[in-house]
Amino acid sequence: MLPKYVWLLPLFASILLYSNDYFNGIKFNFLDKWLNIIKSVYSSLKKSNIKLNKDTNQKVFTSTELKKYTNLKDGLYISILGQIFDVTKGAKHYGPGATYHVFTGRDASLAFITGEFNDKGLTDDISSLSIHQVKALNDWVQFYNKNYIYKGKLNGRYYNEDGSPTEESHNVQKILINAKEKQFEEAHKKKMFPPCNVEWKSDSGTVVWCTKKSGGIERDWIGVPRMLFESPNSKEYRCACTKLDSKEYEETKGMLREYSQCPKSSTKCAVKTEH
Repeated sequence: MLPKYVWLLPLFASILLYSNDYFNGIKFNFLDKWLNIIKSVYSSLKKSNIKLNKDTNQKVFTSTELKKYTNLKDGLYISILGQIFDVTKGAKHYGPGATYHVFTGRDASLAFITGEFNDKGLTDDISSLSIHQVKALNDWVQFYNKNYIYKGKLNGRYYNEDGSPTEESHNVQKILINAKEKQFEEAHKKKMFPPCNVEWKSDSGTVVWCTKKSGGIERDWIGVPRMLFESPNSKEYRCACTKLDSKEYEETKGMLREYSQCPKSSTKCAVKTEH
């Protein structure tokens, strides 16, 4: 009798194992669902928190609102290129009666460069500035970011009501990129054509010469003094130590000129008045 039903044992075992797997599946599916729910809730809270922080840090002021912050009671706020900073801790510089109080409650970006504290200078219009001056103005922005509390943006020339940058703000960024590129080019040019050492004496006049450290730039070559012009048609030049067998020399020949009465391969030249 028993042998007749022995074949049922594997069947029962299979059912038991299947049931166990089934319930385990339910259990794990249940846990997975709860974990996903918790994850979704946490993610939503995190996003909300990020959005809240962003909104808090990115408050957009109107010109009228900004005018309120010109005293120690409400605070001292300035705007530069549309970015607003709380400078209350620097009250000795920005407080009522202080030299830079004129900057508070407004955007007077131009005056940071020109130093003109009048109606003409106290404006956010920087269209008259050169590339290098815009770069210098942005250095001021970095200074305030580092030393003072950023409060938000000013709706107007550089930012829209929603805090997005205006076309003029984009133009400033383009200028800054251009300035950075020029700065890199100038640094590279100075490295390839280091400044000469210069000495002036009343009895012998001006002498220029090159060494492996002239111009404060260390290198493994000395070079010879040459007049390096800004462009082929420019009248402005500086003395540059030039490596005659370099690719840079070949590419810049049109802007280099030898000093008169100075041997071509000499590392030292007495400068004569150029006409």
